[in-house]
Amino acid sequence: MLNHKGVIINRCKGVYEPAEDTFLLMDCLKCGEDVLEIGTGTGIISIYCAMKGSRCTATDINKKALECAEKNSDLNGVKIEFHHGNLFQCINGKYDTIIFNPPYLPTEDNIEESEQWDGGSDGFKVIRPFLSTAHKFLKDNGEIYFVLSDLTDMDSLFAEFRNYNFNKLGEDTFETERIVVFSARTA
Repeated sequence: MLNHKGVIINRCKGVYEPAEDTFLLMDCLKCGEDVLEIGTGTGIISIYCAMKGSRCTATDINKKALECAEKNSDLNGVKIEFHHGNLFQCINGKYDTIIFNPPYLPTEDNIEESEQWDGGSDGFKVIRPFLSTAHKFLKDNGEIYFVLSDLTDMDSLFAEFRNYNFNKLGEDTFETERIVVFSARTA
């Protein structure tokens, strides 16, 4: 069992376990009135926002993650709307806050369950389609929060998505990489 910022989480086999990147993201974000979390995992971030009074919707491509997140939301006594799907596949409506801790490690491995960390050869195979679509689900003055690694060419990603204004909110170094939390608003 894990407790961070008052959120109690049971870990679940086959589900990305909250780690330094998750905690840094939680420390940097401001939960809006209507929150969408893509790739909820154990649900810790959506639960945190729900405990702060946000209406939360959470998705994951992994059915085990959704089961885990639902149990953890019950454990913390909060209501979250859960959907199974890839990125925005099952989402309608617009949100003040969209949160995503994507698979961001540049890698070429085909390890079972590597989708939890495998960001492809440049680290952007998941964040790129996310940023291509996220603005369509963002309310006016809404904000997107996400994590990247300095093992990627972040500047090239930002140059590719000039329809956003990016802001670095926090960073920390873990082992051999620097994890960075960014926010983005439509330009």
